[in-house]
Amino acid sequence: MKTEKTFMTGNWENLIIKTFSCDAALLEKCLPRDIELDLYQNKALFSMVAFTFSKVKFFGFKIPLHQSFGEINFRCYVKSKIDGTKGVVFIKELAPKPLMALIANGIYNEPFYYKKITKKIISSAIYKDICYSFKSQKKWYAINTTILNEKIKLKTNSLQEFIVDRYIAFVKGRRNTTYEYKINHKPWQLFNIQNVSIPKEVLSLLPTKFHTASEIATYVVDGSAITVEKGILQKQTNLALI
Repeated sequence: MKTEKTFMTGNWENLIIKTFSCDAALLEKCLPRDIELDLYQNKALFSMVAFTFSKVKFFGFKIPLHQSFGEINFRCYVKSKIDGTKGVVFIKELAPKPLMALIANGIYNEPFYYKKITKKIISSAIYKDICYSFKSQKKWYAINTTILNEKIKLKTNSLQEFIVDRYIAFVKGRRNTTYEYKINHKPWQLFNIQNVSIPKEVLSLLPTKFHTASEIATYVVDGSAITVEKGILQKQTNLALI
């Protein structure tokens, strides 16, 4: 990876992650060059991730009116054909901030779109209620969960570790290049879920071909401060291997 300077910092917190399985061929169409699907028990998986994005900075500068908002993205699980590095590819990213979509699409070629999304988080000493609402086909739908304010470490070699423990995002670049975004953060942990409600209409945010995907699991993750570095995925040369 040829790395550039850190271009974005912020907090990704209170993540609700719902995972589905689908035909691998659907996801393969989304993959950039030199990237392949990372299967879990021979299944191709993708996830809906609803979370809070706060304290946003680009190149060290705060973006006015972009300091705390809800975001929803869809990602699949992949690895590099070059060195086996595991990561994700974003199928679609949605945020209620037009400037985010403009920057991500125009400069970084990410599949980012403007969407009306609201968030509401109520905390007590014991519980936390997290709600992200989105508008689809002129109706509002809510992604809700109640969790205990205690954290659980990821189980080694588990589905939860496979889904959550990812630190690279691969993005299709122009001129047949693949960008590699290194996401630096402390290891994330799970919250103990008391109840969760995610409407089936969440899949309506994706093209119709994804609507028959099968539900696999739901996790709620604490999140943390993050920094993101952008680089270009490069093939290894003989010199690099010496």
